[in-house]
Amino acid sequence: MRSIIKKILPKWLLNILKQVRYYWIVMAFHLFHLLPIKKRRIVVCNVWGFGDNAKYITEELVRRKQKILESTSVNNNPFEIIFITNHPNCSDAPKMVKVLKTNSLRAILALSTAKIWIDNNRKENYIRKRKGQYYIQTWHGGIALKKIEKDYQENLGIRYVKNAKRDSKMTDLYISNSNFCTNMYLNSFWYKGEIMECGSPRNDILLNKNTDLDLSVRTRLGVGYGFKIAIYAPTYREGNELEAYQLDCDKLKSTLEHKFGGKWVIAVRLHPLVSGLSDFLNYNECVINASYYRDIYELMAVSDLLITDYSNIMFEFSFMKKPVFLFATDVTSYEKERGFYFKYESLPYDIAKTQGELIRNINNYQEDNYLDRMKAFFATLELYEKGNASEQVVDRMIQVMNGF
Repeated sequence: MRSIIKKILPKWLLNILKQVRYYWIVMAFHLFHLLPIKKRRIVVCNVWGFGDNAKYITEELVRRKQKILESTSVNNNPFEIIFITNHPNCSDAPKMVKVLKTNSLRAILALSTAKIWIDNNRKENYIRKRKGQYYIQTWHGGIALKKIEKDYQENLGIRYVKNAKRDSKMTDLYISNSNFCTNMYLNSFWYKGEIMECGSPRNDILLNKNTDLDLSVRTRLGVGYGFKIAIYAPTYREGNELEAYQLDCDKLKSTLEHKFGGKWVIAVRLHPLVSGLSDFLNYNECVINASYYRDIYELMAVSDLLITDYSNIMFEFSFMKKPVFLFATDVTSYEKERGFYFKYESLPYDIAKTQGELIRNINNYQEDNYLDRMKAFFATLELYEKGNASEQVVDRMIQVMNGF
């Protein structure tokens, strides 16, 4: 219905309606501040849907809640879990979680009255934290290759920077997976508060083997146990350019089978901002479109190899000590445009600027050499990943609810 209205109404009228709706939302948010804070209410936010750090913290909250309910004969609700997202209809959230649409009246009420907030992104600029509320910022990235926030602020716009500063000022706790990440928050996020160095909740799934998950992901992808999986996951480009994504997946598949043995499937997983353009490749039973698989961490957990260009998932995938190859045809222009925290050539992965170089790098891959480079690189970053980050974050949340 909303899409039909957008087509029918003139642009000037749509802009007026947007402004009216925005002021209505702001007014409702401040009116709800008159209501008392519910000390057992938790609100988790992630604009992209039920995924990323927000998902894994929520699932741990559900496990804790179930455990409490099973261990007591008293019929009570230990805490309330609300998940707010732009995509409530696409949610895989457990039944114990109430899922609400971003900026809906119910979502605004929940944020206004919750004891604890958790978010993967910056909050909307009208949101103000009340005295007595506790805000945990998990962010949607850990170790970063591309410069972000203060280090990239000339490209972010005045409004974003102003809102980012306000968001960091009202944050009580940031979650870090490494000394690198901690320093990045302190130097680049306009933040000087407490940082919990416990790992990223979304990486727990990569560090803990789960046979049931393996079966579930393969079933959803239509990939049997007789196949190894290689992910091709290039990052987002401005302007939705597709030229840099061109890759001969059939040639790649035959190379992987020659080098590593067995049968292989190539899972193409584009960034969510360009996933709608993923049909530009030719797919078959061995080259599948995984761009619509919502949780890339589930996909990574069951895969055997990753090919990317500048995505931060290169670091997280290699936590599993599995091969990562970089294929970047536009590295010179991209680095100039975005700026990197590391020299691209210093990364512990084999780099290819052409498909021929990628094939050669795969054929020349030596596991011992790769693992040595990985160990040396991560030693400089001081990782905090132990596979129990979700548990540690929830422990803190329970402490906050109990007044400790």
